[in-house]
Amino acid sequence: MKRSIPAAGRRELNQRAGGFAVSASKTIAAPAAAAFAAWTDARRRARWLSGVKLTIRQAAAPKSVRLTCHDDGSDIEVVITTRGRGRCAVAVDHTRLADAKMVAERRHCWKEMLAALKHYLERPA
Repeated sequence: MKRSIPAAGRRELNQRAGGFAVSASKTIAAPAAAAFAAWTDARRRARWLSGVKLTIRQAAAPKSVRLTCHDDGSDIEVVITTRGRGRCAVAVDHTRLADAKMVAERRHCWKEMLAALKHYLERPA
């Protein structure tokens, strides 16, 4: 049985206590350590994530990275999970977004950025 939530108590889609959020993930044919380095090394990050200024707040190799986006002060958490030999999953949770419009924009951006990360990490040596 579905429980009805009064309209006044409903939250917008993807809204959390600290604002709005969007998540995205991608499985990549690369080791977790390579994906971690692609996020934490500024030169490597610039090769696939150009034009985005980020500050690393916390990193736990090779599993997670927490960043702040300079554009709007939003938070990004990256979780990297090993998926067998030479493969990993990269999940991004982007929080503290201002509104639902920004969720739609960032969802599109993260789809493109994770595809760029996949291309960068899976390219022939």
